[in-house]
Amino acid sequence: MGMKKEKIKIAIFDIDDTLIKRGKVTVEASALQAINDLKERGIEVLVATGRAFYFVHDAIHTSIAPNYYVTTNGACVYDKSENLIYKTRMEILEVKKMIAYAREKNLGIALKMKDNMPVYHDLNIFKTVYMQGSAKQHILEDRTQSNTLESAPMGIFMMGDEALIERSKPLVPNGIYAKAYTNAYDIYSKKAGKIKGIEYVLEKLNLNWDNVIAFGDAANDVEMIEKAYIGVAMGNSIDILKEKADYTTTDIEADGVYLALKHFDLI
Repeated sequence: MGMKKEKIKIAIFDIDDTLIKRGKVTVEASALQAINDLKERGIEVLVATGRAFYFVHDAIHTSIAPNYYVTTNGACVYDKSENLIYKTRMEILEVKKMIAYAREKNLGIALKMKDNMPVYHDLNIFKTVYMQGSAKQHILEDRTQSNTLESAPMGIFMMGDEALIERSKPLVPNGIYAKAYTNAYDIYSKKAGKIKGIEYVLEKLNLNWDNVIAFGDAANDVEMIEKAYIGVAMGNSIDILKEKADYTTTDIEADGVYLALKHFDLI
């Protein structure tokens, strides 16, 4: 179909392996240049990530400075002044069952709260694999000996045997499971999801999905890529995302974002 570039008023970007290679801390230079060009054209920029706000890379704040942040898989939305303007919590009883299950099956489990991440089992896997050398270790709180949970989190992060994690689904009937990477899952409320957070922003801006170009690479990006007027899969994306996308660009490290925006004549 012939895409009408004039319709595009907002560009939405996943972060990990879309703007920043997992394990790195800086935005790919060509992507940064492209996003600055978009802004000059008056196109709004939004990031939509599974990460909690406190784990969004400093480079996103300083070099991209998006108009909005959809974080924790749509459970928390922040404006450009970093104010929390929308949130959706999980069901507390389901979360308690998951903590018990993770301890029984020896799976890593941490909860995405507003300001920190209490770890209820296997602190070490979160300090090493999850943090990947991040300087933000203070965000993790050791709750491995605790049985108290004061309020429901916006999300759960589980690490360990994928089959065991998948088997826990009946404990969370109100949750969505999205594989983050090998042996690691994001779990969040069915009332959340990146598209819910994005729709909150679109409504605020008086826009709709026909005004959106979206970029992603993983399972939690599928709905967003499907709904966007132009859905772009990164070259490094999972196969299902490439099938749903309108366009598949090159890898993150091969100027994927820049080349796709150029292809659609948006920069």
